[in-house]
Amino acid sequence: MKQKSSLFSYKQGNSFIHRCPPELKLFFIPVLNILLLFLPWIYSLIFAVTFLAAGLFIKITLKEIITDIKPVLYYAFLLFIFEFFTLDFSSFEIFKLNFINSFRWASQKETVFFLLKLFCIMLSSSLLFKTSTSLELRSGISKIETAVRKIMHSKKENTFTQIIFLFLNFIPMFAKIFEQLKKSWKARMGKPGIKMYLKLLPVMFSVSIKKAWNMSRALEIRRMQGDFPAA
Repeated sequence: MKQKSSLFSYKQGNSFIHRCPPELKLFFIPVLNILLLFLPWIYSLIFAVTFLAAGLFIKITLKEIITDIKPVLYYAFLLFIFEFFTLDFSSFEIFKLNFINSFRWASQKETVFFLLKLFCIMLSSSLLFKTSTSLELRSGISKIETAVRKIMHSKKENTFTQIIFLFLNFIPMFAKIFEQLKKSWKARMGKPGIKMYLKLLPVMFSVSIKKAWNMSRALEIRRMQGDFPAA
């Protein structure tokens, strides 16, 4: 049975983006995302279309892309729902007037442009995680920190590589664990709903913390054995 894709999960491939050095992707994508927050919205639209086309070209399915951008869709939904419930419901005429004024393009364009930028950021992050393994990410982070230390003439060992590496892996790790918990819930005839999230979220955090601790210890042991450079 084909495994369901989870948020920011790696997809095996041999495309030009997969072969691109991880340190180049780790440098280019965050810098670009920061710039997009300050540049006009048209740049976000151009890069969003580019990232979407690149993902489809290297055979990342549309379903997998939608899985990765779901947080932005949920955020947009909650944003507009919250705005809807802040309207004045005192009378139908006042509500109708407020509703029309609130959802006119002139009042909503800034929100839409901001969501477009978030959409672009999620697409670029999706490409990073979909085309880079955990070991590649760690190697890329280590090379970037080593280069920065050389520029700053710092002779100390890398100290941020492991922290940043674990942070980058938390999101896909959480998503994967939650997907596994949902499968277990459904296998026990549990139904989707609020009760499912109330039961599974505490378990997810407990399992995730334990897994993060084990991962941190494994990395430290391998570093001491010389399998990895000092981080």
